[in-house]
Amino acid sequence: MNDSKKITQFYAKICIQNFNLRNIFMRLTSSIVFFLSGILSIFFLGCSNMAFNNPSINSNITPPTDIRVLSDVNTIAFEWNLVQNPEVAGYYIYRKPYNAQQFEKIATLDSRFNTHYADTSLNPNTQYTYYFATFDKNRNVSAYSAPVSATTLSIPAVSYIEAISNYPRKVKVIWNPHQDTHIMGYIVQRRDKNGTWKDIHTIKNRLLVEYLDTGLEDGTTYSYRVLAYNAQNSQSLPSSEVSATTKPKPTPITNFNASLNQPRQITLSWDLHNNPEVTSYKILRSSFISSIFSTLTTLPSNTNVYQDLIKKDGESYQYKIVAVDKDGIESLESTPITGATLGIPNSPNITYARIENNSVVLKWIPTDTRAVEYVVYKKDSAFFGETLRYNKVLTPEFIDHEINPGDKYYYRVSAIDENGLESKPSQEVTLSLPK
Repeated sequence: MNDSKKITQFYAKICIQNFNLRNIFMRLTSSIVFFLSGILSIFFLGCSNMAFNNPSINSNITPPTDIRVLSDVNTIAFEWNLVQNPEVAGYYIYRKPYNAQQFEKIATLDSRFNTHYADTSLNPNTQYTYYFATFDKNRNVSAYSAPVSATTLSIPAVSYIEAISNYPRKVKVIWNPHQDTHIMGYIVQRRDKNGTWKDIHTIKNRLLVEYLDTGLEDGTTYSYRVLAYNAQNSQSLPSSEVSATTKPKPTPITNFNASLNQPRQITLSWDLHNNPEVTSYKILRSSFISSIFSTLTTLPSNTNVYQDLIKKDGESYQYKIVAVDKDGIESLESTPITGATLGIPNSPNITYARIENNSVVLKWIPTDTRAVEYVVYKKDSAFFGETLRYNKVLTPEFIDHEINPGDKYYYRVSAIDENGLESKPSQEVTLSLPK
């Protein structure tokens, strides 16, 4: 009998004797028991646990020897020499992960003629420690064997992986099929903004080795890795990390301008985009009352002028322009610019209104250099009279011979520019020819 076995058996005998001693003390009066138990509890703690939780030791039987190990990804298999002692009825096997505190019994083999055992459903790439013991027909056990350590294998990473850049708002990830035919599929992971790997997709086929990550931001770099998994959902080592960048936005439009002095229209112009993949331009407009821009029109990429027809004079709008490529990716919006239609001319200022030689004589001062002609309005009543319009007055003077003695007449003058835009009427003057 070797030294370790002798030590184990001696320790078991001491524990059993101590356990019997404590039973004697338990028969004493309650006061003595309470006193002594407080003193002895610490001393008996280890032995009492062994006495209650483990069967009695049979020093005539021995654990198996020459225990050999064979590891796989999720399985550790054992082989040992047949124990020749006919008193042995079978084997107990105990296990704990390397960093665990307690062993647990994982198997009971009810025949000494068993010399093999496979521990399955283990985690890959994990170290475990085992003890073996034999037991007799009364379930009395031998001493433990020497500890046996074994480590499950890891599933190798996929051998090749690539991420493809310059796809519109997507990245394509491809890899080689895993060579292990027990592989059931793959887990695709993407690194988030905090640097943490997140599962984004699971593929349930060993031979399907492509994933298209969609809904991404333009011109942004993303990092990926792939893990294979088997039927036990055990994962392989992660693949190497690969990165790809989505297709960037087109550059913003340059030299974007809007007219300020055209009658009832605003002309927009810009430089044609130098990116051959740009297929159109989108023009956005907002009034000064609202800051919300809406799409005004979409134009082909060979156009760099647009006329926004406006029904009002002196109306202002803000504009933006966006380039759109063949994949629908829009450039950043241009800085807003202001366009405006031409306002009406300023009203003339009447400076002379007299009755001369039974006629009305009006004179005024032009207040706008844009004026090329004038219009004179005449009424014979302040409220309900008919209004006469005298067009094509080319000088800042007007003589009206068609007046009747005793009647009142009301006059106003407006200016017209070369575009036909008419100013508001001037102040009103009133004249009458005495009877």
